[in-house]
Amino acid sequence: MRSILSGKIVEVSTLCESDRNTMYELMERYYDCTNWDRFNKDLDEKKHVILLFAGKNRDIKGFSTLMQVNTVINGRKTRAIFSGDTVVDQEYWGQRVLGRKFLSYLFMKQARHPLSPLYWLLISKGYKTYLLMSNNFREHYPRFETPTPSSRQKLIDVFANQLFGDSYNAESGCCRFSESFGQVRREVAPLDCAQVEKNARIKFFVDKNPGWSNGDELVCLARMSWFMPFYYLTKSWWKLFVRSWFKPGVGESKGSVSSTKSAKSILEQQH
Repeated sequence: MRSILSGKIVEVSTLCESDRNTMYELMERYYDCTNWDRFNKDLDEKKHVILLFAGKNRDIKGFSTLMQVNTVINGRKTRAIFSGDTVVDQEYWGQRVLGRKFLSYLFMKQARHPLSPLYWLLISKGYKTYLLMSNNFREHYPRFETPTPSSRQKLIDVFANQLFGDSYNAESGCCRFSESFGQVRREVAPLDCAQVEKNARIKFFVDKNPGWSNGDELVCLARMSWFMPFYYLTKSWWKLFVRSWFKPGVGESKGSVSSTKSAKSILEQQH
């Protein structure tokens, strides 16, 4: 039986060599075109990292690196938390510890400067990362439901140009680097046509970033609001309720097979 993950936010400067080795081994397992020197250089540029632990030995089973990016638009200071390398051991997929820790990090940053807008800046080379944003943040762009407002597109362009320079293409909204910074291994999260057509968000991601399998990154932005933690918790509790109430056999015992199918449909839309 797999153990339950726990999470902790630490400063990158506190990581020991063993921590870095374990983190890099995780990256190598799930991404092609990784590079030890580049991994460490990128890590050293970040301020904090979310570490996910499992077991009595607290082995590292996942992580996500974080840094704050500042800019001024129309005379107003705007902040974004940029998340870099992110990976979770496949054995622990589905646990929501990373999301909760990341949300607590955003909430802490927002609390320190409550009147200053705060965003999550993400570059996504895999549909699972894009779904993490689109499934959990009410205001996020780009998205299939509506075009990106000009004010939000300007934010995306400014932040992306600041961080990635000529590697960012404003027309496509994607970053293409001279050499791949690592792409998801094809066997890790394979996509088939049926899966793409079934989920509008996955289809949008694939259409918007057709070079994702070669390491191209879609630049995304989500707004952090004070009501975000409550939205996230409500959604988490709802999913737990649906899973417990409509688990196999429960719906049939109440003569409600259609309810079970409906609940399954709800869950699929939220992943």
